[in-house]
Amino acid sequence: MNIIEFRDFFRSELEKTNKESDYIFKILLKELCNIDPLKIAIDPNFRIKPENEILLRSSLTNIIRNYPLDYIINKKSFFGYDFYVDENVLIPRPETEELVQWVIDDNNTNDRKKLIDLGAGSGCIGISISKTISLDVTLADISKEALRVCSINKDILDSNVKIIEYDMNTEFTNNEFFDIIISNPPYLDYSKKYEIDENVNFEPHIALFAPEDDPLHFYKQILVFANKNLKKGGQIYLEINPDFIKEFNSLLTEFKLNDVNFRLDFRGKKRLAKLSF
Repeated sequence: MNIIEFRDFFRSELEKTNKESDYIFKILLKELCNIDPLKIAIDPNFRIKPENEILLRSSLTNIIRNYPLDYIINKKSFFGYDFYVDENVLIPRPETEELVQWVIDDNNTNDRKKLIDLGAGSGCIGISISKTISLDVTLADISKEALRVCSINKDILDSNVKIIEYDMNTEFTNNEFFDIIISNPPYLDYSKKYEIDENVNFEPHIALFAPEDDPLHFYKQILVFANKNLKKGGQIYLEINPDFIKEFNSLLTEFKLNDVNFRLDFRGKKRLAKLSF
């Protein structure tokens, strides 16, 4: 099958516009087959090799069942960097880039502050910060598989972050204190599990959903961690669930905070918070 015939095959199989289908096809050509998508225009009779046909057909089958394209190509762009991703970590979202930018804007000084990224997942938050400003960054996660992905991204992006295994439900035993805590913890409402987009269900539920009986559980754990391991005058940057703002504010009254600031994300939702101890 030549490249044009394969493009048309994608168009016929995918319930999408030609533009959307062509975008997916071009991404797969480039990322999986190392074929320049320009060949569609300049060499329409270019023959797809059998091994690449297998890759493309397998990928098409996955796309049809709403499997995330980012997992197929094991890549997601975030804050100008290409991160390795697989089913063991969340796919980075653009609203999280806004949280990263907030930290950078507040801390772009020559001070060598210490930052910990709790529930680091792919490491996209901490690594992006470490590549942009001069901080000592630690990535922490409970999942060994996620920590493996962190290590891959550390190597790919030549980052100097430190990686540790840590369960937020347990006491932090390292004798270490931080100037900044950042986290995008599991915060989706478990009761709405069946309302989320089908492709999101392929992402690790441990990183998506808060405990059904306690949607603010991980924020509470982060604040407990901060009480012991955040330096005086330190800051916490969080991505939060806009549906639980009232409950989140109520939780904050249990802790002695100097200041609380919220920001809207690019969709106009109150999703970002900065807490000062």
